Amino acid sequence: MEKSGPTSAETSRRRRYSLGIALAAAALCACAGHRKDPLEAEEARRARLELQSVLDMAASRKIPPVDFEFDKAALLPSSTTLLDKVAEILMRYQSLKVIVEGHTDDIGSDEYNDWLSAERGRAVKTYLTSKGVFPDYVKVIGYGKRRPITRDASDKGRALNRRVEFVITTREWEAVY
Repeated sequence: MEKSGPTSAETSRRRRYSLGIALAAAALCACAGHRKDPLEAEEARRARLELQSVLDMAASRKIPPVDFEFDKAALLPSSTTLLDKVAEILMRYQSLKVIVEGHTDDIGSDEYNDWLSAERGRAVKTYLTSKGVFPDYVKVIGYGKRRPITRDASDKGRALNRRVEFVITTREWEAVY
């Protein structure tokens, strides 16, 4: 049995650190090759703002989760719009990597839920790579039922826990986890 992973505070600290690294990298990229053409400068400014917006969204967890049906790892048709946008971002900003975190509700054994959460993550990774995202830039982690959003045991509460979330980073995997 693997350990339960980082605490919420550690995860938040790591995400802020990842965001700082990403912003520094974006600033360095923007400074390299000083442009004299005003159109190119404006294009670079817009690209930096867009990247900053993406990183802010990722850091604040505003990228919505991908939801799943009970005991299923198949993507819902309603997920494709979100996944297409995530793929577009990863293709546009190739310095970014994504950690796909799979989760389950509390029904079933730990072992089964660990497997199911990883399967959900792999389904998302498969979709992203089918859209052109480089497979080595997508890491899947299955947390099973260890990181619920809510302890609400109602159908609605359990449905909130059946999800895949995204952590966007520019760091090497080993430095994140």
